[in-house]
Amino acid sequence: LIEIREFGSSGINAEYGVIMCYEGFLTCLDNTLRLILIVLNFATLMTGGILLGCGIYVKISSDTFEDVADEGALQAIDITAYVLIALGLLVILLSLMGCLGACLQNHVLLGCYFVLMLLLVLSQIGVGILYAIERATIEEGIDEAVKNTIDNYGDGESPADTAVNIIQTTLKCCGYESWKDFSSYPGYPAVLPASCCEGEPTICTPMVNSWSKGCKEKINQTLESQSVLVIIIVSSVALLEILTMLMACYLRKRELADIDYNLDNPPYSM
Repeated sequence: LIEIREFGSSGINAEYGVIMCYEGFLTCLDNTLRLILIVLNFATLMTGGILLGCGIYVKISSDTFEDVADEGALQAIDITAYVLIALGLLVILLSLMGCLGACLQNHVLLGCYFVLMLLLVLSQIGVGILYAIERATIEEGIDEAVKNTIDNYGDGESPADTAVNIIQTTLKCCGYESWKDFSSYPGYPAVLPASCCEGEPTICTPMVNSWSKGCKEKINQTLESQSVLVIIIVSSVALLEILTMLMACYLRKRELADIDYNLDNPPYSM
């Protein structure tokens, strides 16, 4: 009888030990996922702040483009600014919900975070589908806006002219489709903007020391050469969003399980 009791007691102790090990593993997993979620959302919070700052800067600076851009281009600039501001605010809101939900172990914030992340993923898919459908129209609008900017190229000192100079110097190109886009530039066709030539010399002459390719071709070549990198980045962001959603869902489920356990087993119940 004593041996049976000892065997039963040792069996209970072994089972209790397994349960405690399992609970310890879950606690460690919870803390690790919570820390990862906090770090990722803090980094995302910084990104949201950058997007918000860029949007505000574009909106404030849009007045400087009034003299060199038509109404359609100005509307595109305003839309870009509002999109950046809205996207920045959304990212900041999401990040705060994720951080606070993980820090406070609040299942309501985690649930809201999961829902908003789901909506964000669905909206990204919708934007991708819309771009695939309206790609030709969007590219035509971009072509027209860039050509209007080049047509209104002045002395190279305005923000729009500076942007054109930076693009041409960086990509080693001239004009959007070719150097002939600068037909309204003073001195054309004998002289082109200095950024159309290497080293930005005092005199830049077409087909003599100017870049032969347009920036549109250069941009397309750059995008094609970096297509693998772009795919990797987009896939990584999508995977990261899905993982954060899964972590938030798991942590919320654990918090609800703890609440149910505490309700069923109050600390001072007899």
